[in-house]
Order: sequence, then structure tokens, then C-alpha cells
Amino acid sequence: MKSYYQHLKSTKEFGETQNLIKKPILRSSGIFPVVKNQHYTSSIHFLGYWLLKRNISEVTSVITLRSSDGNILLRKIESINKAKAFAFFLDNLLSEINFDTNENFIGSIEIEFNTTQDMVFPYPALVLEYYNEQFNTCVHTLGRIYNDFEDMKENSESQVPETGFDIHETEDLQSFLSFVNGPFDNSDGYIEYVITNSKSEKLTGNLHLGIINPFETKIIFFNKYIQNLSKFLDNKPGSISVKHNFQGFYPRFLVGNIQKSFPSISFTHSYYDCTSCTSDSDYWNRNNDRHFDSSAYIPVFHRDNQFTNLIIYPNLPPSDLTLQIDIHDENGSKIFSDENFLEIKNNENKLLKINFNEIISKFSLPTGNLAAHIITNSKNIKIPARMKFGLDVGISEQSSKLPCNICFNTRMGNPLLENKPGSFHWAPIFNGRNYVLTLGNFSSLKNYQKEANLELNFYRIEDSETFTEKYSLKPNSEKRFTINDFKLNDFIKTEGWVTIKADTPYIQGYYFNLNSSGLVSGDHFF
Repeated sequence: MKSYYQHLKSTKEFGETQNLIKKPILRSSGIFPVVKNQHYTSSIHFLGYWLLKRNISEVTSVITLRSSDGNILLRKIESINKAKAFAFFLDNLLSEINFDTNENFIGSIEIEFNTTQDMVFPYPALVLEYYNEQFNTCVHTLGRIYNDFEDMKENSESQVPETGFDIHETEDLQSFLSFVNGPFDNSDGYIEYVITNSKSEKLTGNLHLGIINPFETKIIFFNKYIQNLSKFLDNKPGSISVKHNFQGFYPRFLVGNIQKSFPSISFTHSYYDCTSCTSDSDYWNRNNDRHFDSSAYIPVFHRDNQFTNLIIYPNLPPSDLTLQIDIHDENGSKIFSDENFLEIKNNENKLLKINFNEIISKFSLPTGNLAAHIITNSKNIKIPARMKFGLDVGISEQSSKLPCNICFNTRMGNPLLENKPGSFHWAPIFNGRNYVLTLGNFSSLKNYQKEANLELNFYRIEDSETFTEKYSLKPNSEKRFTINDFKLNDFIKTEGWVTIKADTPYIQGYYFNLNSSGLVSGDHFF
């Protein structure tokens, strides 16, 4: 794990002074487990954002398809020289190697991007999708093969487990973890786990995976190794922390759940378990009182059998803090506030859920679109630098029982962010999926009053055509766009992307696909 301070230095995210000996990033990559079976298949999507964000006129992509045991089946080179939507479909890659389409496939796709200019980030903005006509699930770039020894060393400052996602284990739902091994073989893949159920009870153990070949794809169903998992979880979601001995790749896992009765899958990515992170670099020192310690915006879906839950996992650095919840209506007016909504105590390591539908019902809040501002207040000057939560949005009484499970961090109250004149974000658009894009103008500044002027640029996969729309967003308010706005459904025939330019650094956002089957997918913006 790279420290939060090292992350800021390497990315200059908030205007930090760059390390003079930093090595330029001329290669960025992502590697994904991919699946094709009788129920669904896989694809990878991205925008040619390098031209827009970095003014890099041409990027060379290398696409490598591997079998489950790590053997190369296909390798392709393509030039990315246009600001448009791109996608690689597993079915198309398999057809190039004359793979029998009636057969199941498990393997991996690695995409490498190479330039002669510094790309800043070694991980590209890619979206993995599993899908069929009735559902899709998606998540941004997770695992990657390190660029070199220096890259590996920098990201291995400390070894921590991976956690921060929902697991289900019932007669119908099954949880899993998946990854693609790095270039080194592993004589005995080993995992130590700590499972937390809805009562915050703990179940510990270990499991052996045996030999793992270089670039082998592994899919681990927890119930095959943990015999009493279903009984321990008792038909309610839990969480798991995974300590492993994997090396040679960035170990951000593909994790999630599958449903048997409605053959489908929902996934997200894992995140650092920081419960043992106690060094100074694991904390943020409060600089002034103008900012909250950290905060984040989330949209609240609560109509038409929709629900929104905020999950607090037992993954935080040791700390004592309170969670403040503010809820705002579409105009930015605060309609609910509780400065001491929840107390999180040092080393309790509880699994907690905040049900926003219950809050809305209990306090008879309006039925329109609502947005929540999640604010953390530490009881001392040292603030956990990584505050990772899960955002679950779902639809009840439908074929699917799987909500999305978006992994996100609160944003630190960093005064340096005030030096940024604006921000640039982007997100995919999937047509035919009941698509919803949410934009929130919320800040860690306590008395935030700035209206945000937004420029939305839309791109599609068919060609380089684009169009622009402008919108202003009041402070502490959100706006939701659908595929029907701006006649997007006419412009984006199948899929596309949107970029959001803002004259404030505080814009946040998410995208959701409210599939008619009830399965909700989504993620936060790039």
C-alpha cells in the first residue's frame, strides 16, 4: 500500500509540489478477469481522455487475451488518437482465435497504454462490464501488473489486507473474489480471512489455493472453503478482510456476488484494510477549522421500490470519530441534519449500515430527489487519511436481488484544494440501461457557497462527433441526468462517455444503470 501522502505527491492531486526525482509514467495498464458463459459475457470500455486531459495526441494500446492458466491467446496493437468512446468485447476477441462460442471461457484481458509523455497515473481509466440483455455490472480499473521494480516498491510500502465490500451467502446468493496473478508463480497461494457478520461478530480462518501460475486467473467462491459461512452470516450481508501472499501485481481484487435464480452477477473492487495502520502517514493532520475533516456526497434513491444504504466497514484506521449526515433537496436546501448521527469508536471494528429509506420515512422528508452529505469529524487532531465506505443502491421486489456496491472514499478537508481553479471528470454512458448520471456540488468547506458552472461534453463509440451542454449547479445541490436529457438517446446509439468540466474543484458524481430486472450497477466518476 502506498501512503496517502505519497499518493498526493505522485499525482499532485491538490496542487502539491512534485518530487523532483519522480519517474515519468510512460506506461499505464489494467488487467481484468473476464468470463463468457451461457448467461453473460464481458467487455472493457474507455474514453480517449488522454487527448482531452493531458493533450497527448496519440497513445498506443496493447491488448492481450489470456486463458485461465495464463497462456497468451491473442495480442493486438491499436492506436488511440481520437477523443471518442472505445470498447473491447470478449466475444469479438474470442472469434478472432476461432473459439467455440458455445463453450464457456474464463481468462483475462490486459490492456497496456504507452506514450512518450507523462501520463501521471500508472492505472488507466477503464471500465470492466459483465452483461446480457437483462443486466450489466461494472467497475473501474482494479488490478494491474507493475511497470517495474520501482513501481512495485513504491506500492509495497506496507502490506495490508484487502476488504471493503459486501458478501452474501444464501441458497440463492454466493460471494466471490477474483484476480489475475502477476508474472511470478506462487507455490502456494495463501489467504487469512476475518469475516464480520451483521452483528459485528468475527469468524477467522485461512485457506490454501495451491500453485498459482504466472498470469493465471483465479475465481474463489468463499463457500467452497468456508463451510459454515452461510450459517454465520444468517441470510444477511457481511464483509470479509483478506490477507494474502500474492506478489508481482497490484492486488486490488474483483469482488462481488452472483445470483442463481436470476443468473447474474454484481461486483465492485476491494480496498485497503487499514485497521492496523497506525503510523503518522496513515493520518491527516487538521490544518484549520474552515474545512470538515472529510466529507463525501452521495445520491439518495428512494422512490419506486428503490433503496439506498451506506455501509461502514470495519476497515478504518484506529480512531474515534462521529459521522454527521446532512440531507439536501434538489434546490440545495438542508432538510435534515444530525451532527452526531453515528459514533465510531477506536478499535471496535463494527460493520454498520445506514438505511436512508428509514431516515426519510422516520422524519417524513420530501419525496423528490435527495442528496446526502456524509461528514466525518475526528475527536482529535489526527484524522484517518483513508475513509472508505460502500454505497448500495438497489430495487426491491424485482427479479434481481443484487444492488450495486460502490467503493468510495470521503475527501479530506485539504486547504490546498482551494488553489485548484476547477476540475475535470468523466464517466461512461450505457444506453438501454435506464441510465442515471448524478452530479453533486458539495465541499469539505464548512460554509460553502459557490455555484458551479458545468460544461458537459458527450462522446460516442461510432465516430468522433460530440456535442456540448452547459449547466449551473447551486451549492449543496445535485442534478440527475438521464439518457432522455439533451436527446442523448438519439446521439448515443449504444454507448458513449461524458466529460464534466467545472469551475470549482468540489464536483463529485456517480453513474447508475437501473436495469429493468432490478439489478443496479454503477460507480463513481473518474
